[in-house]
Amino acid sequence: MNKNLSVILMSCAFGAFSLVGCNSETEPNPETPTIESKKKKPVGIDVSGNASPSIFGEEISVEEVTSAEDLLVGLETNDTLRDIVIGGKIASVCKKKGCWMNIQVGEEKEVFVKFKDYAFFVPLDADGSNTVLQGNAYKETVSVEELQHYAEDDGQSAEEIAAITDPETKYLFMASGVILTDYVSHKEDTKEDGEESASAE
Repeated sequence: MNKNLSVILMSCAFGAFSLVGCNSETEPNPETPTIESKKKKPVGIDVSGNASPSIFGEEISVEEVTSAEDLLVGLETNDTLRDIVIGGKIASVCKKKGCWMNIQVGEEKEVFVKFKDYAFFVPLDADGSNTVLQGNAYKETVSVEELQHYAEDDGQSAEEIAAITDPETKYLFMASGVILTDYVSHKEDTKEDGEESASAE
């Protein structure tokens, strides 16, 4: 069952904002999406508790969101689902570059997301953020070598990497555009913690 993109955004971020409302200070026409592509918006939550999304890659132009159920069922009968929009919570992000992420869809499934043409990355500390993304979904058998590479990017131990000995069939998504609806950077927190530790010494 498909849902309107604005509904997903509202549910992802405390029900407080829609796709259009997040990106415009004026009252928009509700029938006309107004996302500006390739421009990062202010990130995080201000003192009033208002969240602003961070936008990466191309404009998200599709207004209907494919539900987790429809996504998984569709990939059982189709090689590729093209130009769709999905939403979910980020379970993990590449800790080296932010060049891939796993997102939780449904209760038990994850989708491995890469970014079209390697043209953009997401923040390394985006784990736990809610996201909406547009692109192509497909299933693929991932080799042991590639699985071990991703495990290394994820910061797993040598023992955990060595324990990967079989290829896996995964749900994959090549995203052309990504919105992090409630991302708050922790870089400043990390910096301040480091400064406090240094001063204590």
